[in-house]
Amino acid sequence: MEHFIAAGFQNTVDFELEWDQQKLESLIRLYGIRCEEIEAVCPINSQRDLLRTLLSHMANNTGSECLASSSQITRGFAENFHYRVTLGGTAVRAAMALEKIGYSSVIHVCSLNKHFCRLIPDHVHWVASVPDEGDDFHPHVILQYPANVHLKVGDIELTTQRPNRVIFAHDPPSVALHITETFGDEVCRTPVFLTASFNIIKEESILRRRLESTIRIINRMPRHRVVVMEDACFENPKMQQLVPQMLAPYLDVFSMNEDELQDRLGRRVDMWDANQVAQAVREVYDLLHVPTIVCHSAYWALAYGRPVEGMRQALEAGICMAATRFRLGDDYGRADYEQTMDLPPRKRAEDFAAQLETLLGEELICVPGKDLDHIARPVTIGLGDSFIGGMLPCFLPEEQRRLAEFERE
Repeated sequence: MEHFIAAGFQNTVDFELEWDQQKLESLIRLYGIRCEEIEAVCPINSQRDLLRTLLSHMANNTGSECLASSSQITRGFAENFHYRVTLGGTAVRAAMALEKIGYSSVIHVCSLNKHFCRLIPDHVHWVASVPDEGDDFHPHVILQYPANVHLKVGDIELTTQRPNRVIFAHDPPSVALHITETFGDEVCRTPVFLTASFNIIKEESILRRRLESTIRIINRMPRHRVVVMEDACFENPKMQQLVPQMLAPYLDVFSMNEDELQDRLGRRVDMWDANQVAQAVREVYDLLHVPTIVCHSAYWALAYGRPVEGMRQALEAGICMAATRFRLGDDYGRADYEQTMDLPPRKRAEDFAAQLETLLGEELICVPGKDLDHIARPVTIGLGDSFIGGMLPCFLPEEQRRLAEFERE
């Protein structure tokens, strides 16, 4: 079957924890955690380390993906909460977002198990680089915390300013990230390709080999194609730099969220300060040596450099897809997506976008996010993946956009 949108390379089984402040506070008491111990801890060698890391993110209103030293740690922490089992990984969530609005795609997966086979939609086609493991899987444990949570336990006191999520994982298949280059047989006529998920690899030699495989797959694509990379936070700065060093000549768009932008920059940035954001965008763009960078935040999305055709529409579609997931979680379809399109933009974000475009000129496109302050129980898991999934069809020529769609019964 010919596909027009492809994505790789990681897939995960996710445990999405139900927020329970009382349980969280009891765990803080159980482990006797003090305020001075709240810090980002890597590696995570115990549930106590995991909890300290979570509290650090909540105190700083940030989200990230954190690696644990064993599945016993992540599973043990999850068992303190109610949770639901879902599928994750940038490629998978992007493809599932596309499926929600009527687009088929093909993805590369690095693990195969009963949950993946049960939950993957019919219109998301896949190629696996490993045998079916059946009941064996390594869950990614995700806790999303709401805004305005006030925690006061012992000498710990913090209040969250905005909702976010923190991911904890011990996932050997993702760490190995085996890539089958037969995936190139599926994408050799594919005009749009999303690549992601290199951050969880721990060894530089493995990372280099996986990037070389990625390049060989990209080289089999049509001459006129768009290759997008979605970034992630890395533990190792050298490996963080290696990815764009090797892939930059083959990329058209390098996309990241606000945490990943700041991680590459090495400092915090006020995302409402247009002067700070403009400086940050210029610096990161100069570091990456790619035609276009995209940054998607909770309030706006921007593209800077030499934006490909359809970029403004792509940013708008990405914002709409992420906003639909933010307000409805997994339970949405094309009608809900179209309803989100009609929601008004956030006024402060409109003003910010206009100011930033003045500062950065014609090289910048900035689109304000939707006003979602009225959403009582937002979903923060998978928003970046949904954003990038929403963008991808906009890079297809009109005829191929139509062919990539499927008819819903």
